[in-house]
Amino acid sequence: MGSQNTGRSQSPLIFLLSYYRPYLGRMIFALAFMLPGSGISLLFPALTGDLVDSIIRSASSAELVRVGLTFLALLAVQAVIGYFVSVTTAKTTENVIASLRTDLFSRLVRLPMSFLSQRRVGELTSRISSDLSLIQETFSFSILQLIRQGIFLVGSIIIIVSTSLALTIPILIGTPIIVAIAYVLGRKIRKLSTQTQDALAVTSTIVEETLQSIAAVKSYVRESLEIGRYRSAIAENVRLAIKGARIRALFVTFIIFTIFGGIAAVILYGASLVASETVTMGKLLSFLMYAMFVGGALGSFAELTGQVQKTLGASVRIRELMEARPEESEDRAGTVVLTSIQFQNVSFAYPERPEAEVIHDLSLAIQTGERIAFVGESGAGKSTAASLIQRLYEPTSGIISYDGIAAHSLSLSDVRNCVGIVPQDIVLFGGSIEDNIRYGRIDATDAQIEAAAVHANAMEFITRFPDGMKTTVGERGIKLSGGQRQRVAIARALLKNPPILIFDEATSSLDAESEALIQEALERLMKGRTTVVIAHRLSTVRKCDRIFVFEHGSIVEQGSHEELQQLENGRYRRWSDLQFIF
Repeated sequence: MGSQNTGRSQSPLIFLLSYYRPYLGRMIFALAFMLPGSGISLLFPALTGDLVDSIIRSASSAELVRVGLTFLALLAVQAVIGYFVSVTTAKTTENVIASLRTDLFSRLVRLPMSFLSQRRVGELTSRISSDLSLIQETFSFSILQLIRQGIFLVGSIIIIVSTSLALTIPILIGTPIIVAIAYVLGRKIRKLSTQTQDALAVTSTIVEETLQSIAAVKSYVRESLEIGRYRSAIAENVRLAIKGARIRALFVTFIIFTIFGGIAAVILYGASLVASETVTMGKLLSFLMYAMFVGGALGSFAELTGQVQKTLGASVRIRELMEARPEESEDRAGTVVLTSIQFQNVSFAYPERPEAEVIHDLSLAIQTGERIAFVGESGAGKSTAASLIQRLYEPTSGIISYDGIAAHSLSLSDVRNCVGIVPQDIVLFGGSIEDNIRYGRIDATDAQIEAAAVHANAMEFITRFPDGMKTTVGERGIKLSGGQRQRVAIARALLKNPPILIFDEATSSLDAESEALIQEALERLMKGRTTVVIAHRLSTVRKCDRIFVFEHGSIVEQGSHEELQQLENGRYRRWSDLQFIF
């Protein structure tokens, strides 16, 4: 399980490392092996120097064989340790990233609509894919290399200082300068990496939106427009990536110049010491190899630090999502049955437009078993009121109650388990028809699913498919017609069997035959339930017990169809006349 401690006091690195806590023992064990494994590498320059001095001294073949066998033995030990450490680290990182992905997805689906409505799907998808892939790459490879190179750096400096302080001076001067520059440039790289990941998220958003609306793109011949949007987003991503690459390249160039300049100085100075027989050729060679270890470590720090900074930049956005307050909702069977709804002076504005109230001082009461209708022009607040009934949003002021119990005294699960909805825009999951109907009640039997399909008049078309209930509906249900999707949604609502139902334009844009089948299914579904019907077509609301006429987020008329028809200059009567339904 991942860490749930995502307080804002955590740095991005501590936030990521907190997910390693369950594997702390395993990582300490791997690190304990990595230390001697990397330490073995520090013996190679010394052995190389001994080998050269042995050759210069015309040492015996036995001594040369001894040094050579020592080399091979150390290489074998190092290879085994390296394999063990790499596999352990990879297994741990895979588990950690899996936990992080799961926690992030769990947090995303539990975030309130007020948060999700302000984010684009492509951006959120990028966080759980691109950003986490970057983190995975870093913790699988870069962190391991950073530790290994750190051991090389510290060990090599200790050895060369103990070997010859005079030869060490150029390196000791260059190291703190490089570290200071690495710190300054690292902060810039991290900032640019965050911006680059944000730009990459924009490209993912464009792809997501374009493919989801590909029919509209082709219908309006807007392929070039979408390609242009994507090209512009990619260009911005490339611009930021190149800017970051320039900073990293500047850092690498500086390191190369400093390190190789220092090595060149060591070679010139060391050559004079060899000439004066102060040091042997083997010791000079060993020293140069240790100096190259230092240079290689510092050189790799540029790329590795840059990679880590990019990862920390990506983790900033992930941490923001993890710190967002989720809904207090639980996936559990409903233990409360709610059948009536009361609005008391309710007002609401969407978080992204707080200055524009969509619902204004709304008061109404829907009694148990009552069939009521919300009618009005587009944007009048009908669907928003339905969203408030489901508690997808919370009112900015006023109180919503269910059976006289204030909403804040009920859990979200209690409310949502009691409310079923058949929306206008049916979005099905990409599985089978059976999977989509079963979504209404996960533990339903096959017989119950079939019964729900029969009552929804869905078996009429399901039996025509070769695979029947197992027929795949395609992404968002694209393989089914509008009427077929509606009937699957009604079957799903029937299976859920909620005491409160909401129909949001459930029969709009359908042919006469499909509408008749759906109306018949809806009549079965509404029987004995509290029902809210949202409609533009007034022919669908004539049988409702009461009709609420919405205008600018308020109710301006209410009553039965007959009562509203009697109102002189009434809005409902005027709409009825315009639609020629009487």
